[in-house]
Amino acid sequence: MSLTDGDAARDSLLARLRGRAGQAPASIAHPLSGPLAAVPIARSKLVDRADLVGSFCTNARLAGATVHLVDDAADTAAIARVVTDIASRHAVRRAVASKQHEAWPFVEQLGAAGVEVGPFDPATAAAADLGVTVASGAIAATGTVAQRSDDVGGRTASLLPTVHLCVVSASRIVALSADLVRALPEAGLPSNVVLVTGPSKSGDIEQIIVTGVHGPVALELCVLLDH
Repeated sequence: MSLTDGDAARDSLLARLRGRAGQAPASIAHPLSGPLAAVPIARSKLVDRADLVGSFCTNARLAGATVHLVDDAADTAAIARVVTDIASRHAVRRAVASKQHEAWPFVEQLGAAGVEVGPFDPATAAAADLGVTVASGAIAATGTVAQRSDDVGGRTASLLPTVHLCVVSASRIVALSADLVRALPEAGLPSNVVLVTGPSKSGDIEQIIVTGVHGPVALELCVLLDH
């Protein structure tokens, strides 16, 4: 077959594909009868829009996370109790933390509890028992925390340590994943957004769920309430 024949065959194939795409039946599950603005907003029975914090906490626990509530971000005693509890249950001796402002009260309490907090780099994170980060957003319907790469500074603190402690501001909790995605362009798109729902799990081998294969074995969420 000559180059010209090959081009003609390719063009013929693409033409057939385009024709068939135009004849595709309408989606029953996601009908588009008009402009995107007219598409109904999704609803979920797992979310009480009058209580996004409560919905988030319930669904996060169902996904396997441990949830702590702190009424005031300036309450160092409350933060100390959370940190002490986590350090004790997971035998935390070494930790690493992102450079986000909201993480530092927890870093200070880790130091006070005798936990060594190392620099924010992959080698330190890989050897750490605990990684501390701050959620860029959270999804109530699934109990998921979202982390923008430009906020957190990378995935090492949330992925490499044995335990992940994520600080969640109640004001950043939205009802659905669509709400979070729609808001992304407002702050500019980062290089990536990591979504974390419960501790790391995998069912790759014979569909048997194993925890901690590709990341932390435990996810601890500290929700800071806004008053």
